[in-house]
Amino acid sequence: MLFFSKFQVKNIEISGNEKINKGDIEDLTWLNINKKLLNNGLINISTKSIFIVNSKKVIKGILAEFPAIEEVKLQKKLPRNIVLKIRERQPFSAFCSDYVGNARSSINQDQITEECFVLDINGVIFDELQSIPQNMTVIKEKLNGKAFLGQNIIEKNIIGIIYNVEKNLKDNFQIGVKEVLISDPLIFKTSENWEIYFDPKSDINLQITKMNILLKDEIPESVRKNMQYIYLQYKDRAYYK
Repeated sequence: MLFFSKFQVKNIEISGNEKINKGDIEDLTWLNINKKLLNNGLINISTKSIFIVNSKKVIKGILAEFPAIEEVKLQKKLPRNIVLKIRERQPFSAFCSDYVGNARSSINQDQITEECFVLDINGVIFDELQSIPQNMTVIKEKLNGKAFLGQNIIEKNIIGIIYNVEKNLKDNFQIGVKEVLISDPLIFKTSENWEIYFDPKSDINLQITKMNILLKDEIPESVRKNMQYIYLQYKDRAYYK
């Protein structure tokens, strides 16, 4: 079976990729399919038998080589085809590592001095950024070392907080979020240039509810123009200035 020509892999079918070159994925896959059984310099024996293709190894290799790929599904389609279904990561925000300078410094939309990356909804960075796309939220955090592509750099619960705060501000008050500083407290800088302070270890839904009540009932748009901050991290109180 190892050398029967009818079962030697002949075609690799790839679907789902948008930004990643199909040829690059295919080349890497062939390297993992072609199994060398003997290579002593004089004799080279190898096989591409579909029966010994290690699906887990192929998938692991693709994910390691291409951080922008979130998921790979592999199907052996007898007698000679390998089918790869790719799901690429989708941008959620920008992430800028700031392990040298001041983490509170603002991002210049035309010139980046930090290392910045595209971040997905799972908190994984998967592509480098030379400039920040317009209207993309910038998440910042001080790091102990250099960030690398494929790193799960922000915890999923923090991503969930950021998503919920952004959604509430946008849907209820048409307010965007420009920057988020990952710290304690968690600090959001809005498109109106005032900040909101959250306690990431306390009930975030309660804090969002307090925010919504304040913005709806106590802080009209005319006041927001000159506002500096809203503090929500205290359990039974909320402050604004």
